Order: sequence, then C-alpha cells, then structure tokens
Amino acid sequence: MIQVIDLCRSFPMAGKHLDILKSVSFEISKGEMLAIVGASGVGKSTLLTLLGALDRPSSGKILFEGVDLFSQSDIELAKFRNHKIGFIFQFHHLLHDFTALENVMMPGQIRRMSHKKLKAAAADLLDAVGLSHRLHHKPGELSGGEQQRVAIARALVLEPRLILADEPTGNLDTHTSDEVFGLLKTLNEQRGTTFVLVTHNEKLSNQADRRMKMVDGTIFIPPSHSA
Repeated sequence: MIQVIDLCRSFPMAGKHLDILKSVSFEISKGEMLAIVGASGVGKSTLLTLLGALDRPSSGKILFEGVDLFSQSDIELAKFRNHKIGFIFQFHHLLHDFTALENVMMPGQIRRMSHKKLKAAAADLLDAVGLSHRLHHKPGELSGGEQQRVAIARALVLEPRLILADEPTGNLDTHTSDEVFGLLKTLNEQRGTTFVLVTHNEKLSNQADRRMKMVDGTIFIPPSHSA
C-alpha cells in the first residue's frame, strides 16, 4: 500500500542542516497496524507528518498505492489528505463550541457531503466507539477518554485508507489508554483500515501487527511477532 524510499528530512539551524530523517525506507501493507517507537527526538513525528503529506521531504519518495505523493501540487496533496488520510493526535483538537456529533461531522462538511448521510455516518461511528449516549455533549462535558473516542470517530468518518495516530493514548491513564488502544485495534480488524501509530507505550506497541523502532533518524524493524 505504501512504499517509503530513501526518505530524508533536514532543517536549517544556525547556518547548518539538522538531519532528522536519514534515508528511511520501509513498506506498509494494506490493513496493517504498524507501531513506531523510539525515544523523543528521533524523528517519529516528522516521519508521520511526511506520511500524511503535511510536509515535503528534503529527498526521497513516498509511494501511496503506486503514486508518488510529492510529485503532486499542494492542492492535489490537500485533496489527498482529505480523501485518504485520517489523523488522531495526542491532544484531541476538538472544537469546544460544537457537540461530539458536530465535531465528527466536520471533515465531511468541509468536503460538502450530504448533511443527512454525514449525520447518520457520524452517529454510527460514535455508537461504534461507545458514545451513542453522548452525541449532543460538548468536549468540556466529556472525559479525556471520551474526547479521544470522538477524535477517533472524526478521523474515520470519511472512511480513509490510512489512519495516522501520534501518541493517541499519551494523555490518558493506564486503564483508559488500554481501552482506547483496544478500540483502535478492533476498528483496524473490523474495518480493514491501515493504522500507523507513534507511541512511547511499549505494552501497546507490542499489540500491533508490527513494530518499527527509530533510532537517531534511522529505523530498525524487528521480525514480525504475534499480538
């Protein structure tokens, strides 16, 4: 589904170049749940940003279903992100003046989808993440775990091919973290959506289909293991 080929990203700093990613290459299979682990500052979030086409590499390629992402214009990449990618962040980035249902509907409203179909899809997803009784509650009326479930539903509402999650359980207590990760795993298995997770949580990463460790801008991919 995705081929990352000799991906490099550097940033100017004090007249020099700071190399964050150094010739990173790997593949992601359709329907896979891949966990990316490693210490802070090794390039995990930078890699996720490039996979989501939110930034361009200094060199190298990402092929998404055979298409070279960065041969496309910024307008084409914006359309790609809206149609193919769902994002889940450590901080939920929910709109506090809108209800859970309205937050989940927001990506579809940006795409100008049918309001009736979008509302039904959002309600179905909130039911799938266990929040059918909280549709009309605003984020301030929800717990941290409930807010993250809303963010997960929002990421899935346009049925993206790939979900990118940056520390999706980082702000949650152990019990809630386990629940949220279990939900992600269930959605991955039931819907066949491909997930790439950045996490510091070794316990959770070991439950993914595959784990990729980053060290100083490069990667080490251990052999596949049973979840």
